[in-house]
Amino acid sequence: MTKDELLELLKARKALIVHCSRPGKADEGTGGLLFPDDLKNAIEICANQGKELSCSLIWPAHTHTYGAIGIILNPRSTASIASVCPGDAGTSYDPVTGKRTGAGVPFSRHAVEETFAKASDYNEWTVTDADTLGIFVNLAEELVVAKAIPFTEIPGYDPSMPDLGPTVGQVRLKLADVIAAFPGLPVYGFLGTEIIEIGIDAGRFYS
Repeated sequence: MTKDELLELLKARKALIVHCSRPGKADEGTGGLLFPDDLKNAIEICANQGKELSCSLIWPAHTHTYGAIGIILNPRSTASIASVCPGDAGTSYDPVTGKRTGAGVPFSRHAVEETFAKASDYNEWTVTDADTLGIFVNLAEELVVAKAIPFTEIPGYDPSMPDLGPTVGQVRLKLADVIAAFPGLPVYGFLGTEIIEIGIDAGRFYS
């Protein structure tokens, strides 16, 4: 399968390759890469540093992702897709090489078709050397991300507890927050069977 053939298939299926911001990051601490810095870093390392990202292939009837907000990637060649798995490949990241290892197989027509055919749960593609086309939001889910929050705002906080300072918590965002975090990128989502652009400035209608 050539790159052009892959892109034609993705267009026909209205499918997107996305890398999402994982909301469960308490283990990384407040010094870790949290939203939106995690996605901004992903854009950079995928486009310019040859490092691999764990991604999901999604389409209107299959929106299983590892987070509700992510970046949409356009591979520069078929070599940009390091591995394909129709399920969760369980990849692990090597910070020295920038590569991910797991249960995925090399890119091929069969591997791509199998991803569409076995769409019962999460899939995992590892991708590098790709450009970011925009931001994806899963409109079927709450837009929850990991951010640093005051300890007093954690769910179930008891005022009798000491304030331990900032901690990592899950924060629900509005669409306007997502748009504001990435001013140079369009924001897309699925509505029914279509891909739609979100957050068009009303001023464009009257200019």
